[in-house]
Amino acid sequence: MKNKINIICQVFACILFFYSSKTAAQVGFFTSSPSQPLQIDAAKDNGTTPDAAKISNDVVVDANGNLGIGVLNPITKVDLRSTDNKGLIGLGTGTQTPAEAGAGAIRYNTGGFLEYSDGEQWIALPLAPPTKALVNANKSSAQSIGGNSTTYISGWSETVDLGTTPNGDFDPSTGTFTAPRDGFYLVSFNITLASGNIPKNTYIETAIESNRNVENIQIFKTVNSYPAFQAGAVSNYISGNCNAIFNLKTGNTIKFSVKHNISSGRNTLNDGKLNNLSISEL
Repeated sequence: MKNKINIICQVFACILFFYSSKTAAQVGFFTSSPSQPLQIDAAKDNGTTPDAAKISNDVVVDANGNLGIGVLNPITKVDLRSTDNKGLIGLGTGTQTPAEAGAGAIRYNTGGFLEYSDGEQWIALPLAPPTKALVNANKSSAQSIGGNSTTYISGWSETVDLGTTPNGDFDPSTGTFTAPRDGFYLVSFNITLASGNIPKNTYIETAIESNRNVENIQIFKTVNSYPAFQAGAVSNYISGNCNAIFNLKTGNTIKFSVKHNISSGRNTLNDGKLNNLSISEL
């Protein structure tokens, strides 16, 4: 009997040793080579070399206690940023008081909006998106445009500027627009120069340019040319216009310029109806 008891104790000791060694290692469910202390391959499709698509159905817990769903190396307490772009959270309704739920809790309200708790009350999250940038401006003052040189148009008068900064997104004194956020911007620019002689084989160039040269067309230009006339001399206004769509990042700028070779100099017409610009965030 004593020998049998010793054998049972030895077997039990072996079982405890084996169990402790397994729990100290990484544990995988439906995967033979877990990469984290705990990994579950829900679709059982990892194999020996799982790619991002296969990892997207895995659940892991790392050594810091971070939970990753579809993410092999979570960097927050709960990380859902999987490559399949399905990292959504479904929030439900709740009957807990704000104090019971605690500050920082979020719930869905059946009225169609989200609420968060500050520990004392449920507060509705704002529904309205940020106001999109919109600028309209005109120019009624004369500005000299030298011949054969690029001149940036300044001295604008704003009629609309829905910018988020106290002074708006457009600086009328310099004629520079600053993008308030990443996005696409539709821009239109018209300019007219004062009446005067128009020599043959001349042109006016109207341009809108940004300072972003990555994933973006940096400058748009249009050219109106005057190659020849039957009459000996022609006198009239000359004008140009340009339209553009820019892909900008927060802080990128847009400027407006004119260039011509008509004469040594020509002023902009002092009429705001013929000199104007608009910028709309799409």
